[in-house]
Amino acid sequence: MTGVPSVRRAATTPGGGRRVRRAPLRRGVAFLALVGSAALTWGCRGRDARDDAASLAQRADALLSPLVAAHEFSGAVVLARGDSVLYARGFGLANRAAGDPFTPDTPTDAASMAKTFTAAALWLLVHEGRVALDTPVVRYVAEYPHPATTVRQLVWHSNGLPDSYEFFDPHFAPGEVRTTEGLLGVVARERPAPSFAPGTQFEYSSLGYDVAALLVERVTGRRFADVLAERFFAPLGMTASFARPARFADWPGVRTMGYRWADSAWTVFDVFDGEAFVGGSNLHHSANDLSRWARAFALGLALPAEVMARGEAWMTVSGKEVPITALSWYCDAKRERCYWTGDLNAFYSFAYWDRVRGESVVYVSNSALPMRRRAELARALVELLAGREAQARGPSAATTFERFSDSTRARVAGEYEVPGLGTVHLRQAGERLVLQHDDGLAFAVFPVSPEVFFVPGTDWWLSFSGGVPPSAVQVRSVFGEWEGRRR
Repeated sequence: MTGVPSVRRAATTPGGGRRVRRAPLRRGVAFLALVGSAALTWGCRGRDARDDAASLAQRADALLSPLVAAHEFSGAVVLARGDSVLYARGFGLANRAAGDPFTPDTPTDAASMAKTFTAAALWLLVHEGRVALDTPVVRYVAEYPHPATTVRQLVWHSNGLPDSYEFFDPHFAPGEVRTTEGLLGVVARERPAPSFAPGTQFEYSSLGYDVAALLVERVTGRRFADVLAERFFAPLGMTASFARPARFADWPGVRTMGYRWADSAWTVFDVFDGEAFVGGSNLHHSANDLSRWARAFALGLALPAEVMARGEAWMTVSGKEVPITALSWYCDAKRERCYWTGDLNAFYSFAYWDRVRGESVVYVSNSALPMRRRAELARALVELLAGREAQARGPSAATTFERFSDSTRARVAGEYEVPGLGTVHLRQAGERLVLQHDDGLAFAVFPVSPEVFFVPGTDWWLSFSGGVPPSAVQVRSVFGEWEGRRR
């Protein structure tokens, strides 16, 4: 999930999946009028556009081919401007046992990308007057265990629910299907009080979005998957998007599997059987479908204008802004360029949109894309589509970053001055490392490899150099890369 890239549980037996045809983005007359005017802004679709697409394809292939050859990337990439797809290509295999190729139409586990759909569905209900954000969750989901928590706190990652699914492992029998209602039952028994006063801290919460999806079901009286299909998938032509069945045995066809390259061979590094909770994860999409979703935001078609305007507000916790919008997108300061990611075991997904340029970038992967590549590849593809120089570091590029173990990680704590960002404070708080940017909120920091740390809430990737304790920090994100020195 986008919050903390990590293993949730041991992977289980492979299952099946489905393949469906590609369909165009559509929203009727209003859409056609908008695209017609957009064509004037973003260029014609004749020979020049074809030439641009050919050049883009060459440069994109040159960027991605070394990653594929190094067994780092298997998946699909889609680059679009307006409603024109300029580049769409798949790489590697979706299922190695079946020899099934990965194409732009291959459905794949998009992990936390589900949160953007859950937030959109919830905001539509707010717009329709069917949900009030500052009303306690128990008004809509009676079995929610913490009666004072509001809907806003639930989805603004400030609810105090257990912050990982591993918490639930001892409470379910092997092979038992886990539903959101079942997870809430465990919380009611084991954590009858939230871990902090809701609304006072930021703590990335996938379970909060599972509950939000359940709330949507209770308010509408319909399955969450059916709500998404009616409100988003069908209108946008997202025919390769669906909520997964809980059991892999119920999955017809060939399912996209997760893998990683280890000891000169691909090994299975998959997701988990028996998951019936949905909202924070467990939606599957093709790269083409995620491109349709991103393009809908770039073109202003995803939601009514009033919903978009309200949903563009920053999440706030304890009076301080979180750099995530209420619609669950990381955005730049003007909220003109936005993105979100999904991360679970071998699966990674990225969707980006720029409403000024009308551009969108999507890539999905089932190959355990290395942590150091993720923001770097995203930024390179964005730059490449915009016609600027873009080059991801080669797979064999030597790293100068320090490697940390459980016993040495605390030594990165300190104060770093980072030109272009400000002051980054890192401190140990109990068993966790915590980051504070200037005088903003505190965010938990998670080690995701010996040399990389991840900060959900800011979507920063941190690496350190200059010894242990380190003298320098590198901060990477989709929007830039900065280096700072310890004070």
